[in-house]
Amino acid sequence: MLETLWTDLKNTPTRIRDRQQALVGRARHRAYVARTNGHERFWTLRTTALEEVEGWLEHTAEVPVLHRVTTPVEKLVHERLEADLALPLEGYAAMNAKTAIQAVRGLDHLDLLRVRRHEAENKVRKTVLAAIDGELEHLLDPPEGAAA
Repeated sequence: MLETLWTDLKNTPTRIRDRQQALVGRARHRAYVARTNGHERFWTLRTTALEEVEGWLEHTAEVPVLHRVTTPVEKLVHERLEADLALPLEGYAAMNAKTAIQAVRGLDHLDLLRVRRHEAENKVRKTVLAAIDGELEHLLDPPEGAAA
């Protein structure tokens, strides 16, 4: 009994350090997830707003006086929307499914969202969409040792 107590006492600093590392890892992961979710919400809000403005500006063509004033705004909105939706992968549109699945590995959260949106609006390849969704889930998984 005394030997068990002594062993437990000797292992206490290691257990405390391991628990501390796990708690710090969980806190860092939660901060990462919160930041990532915030970036995703902001990107979604921004692209949705730009698309809405683009739609509203299309109606200004019916009123010539307004159209002259809104032309620079149309250009700015279109450029911003193009930049927000730009694909991070060169030549993605020409990639076959296997190449596309390999190409999405290692992309950050927003780049995966851009590629997913493009894929969902164009080729709609189920295997590629599943791979992108898997990568998105993987990015939000807690790191090893940081689990509850």
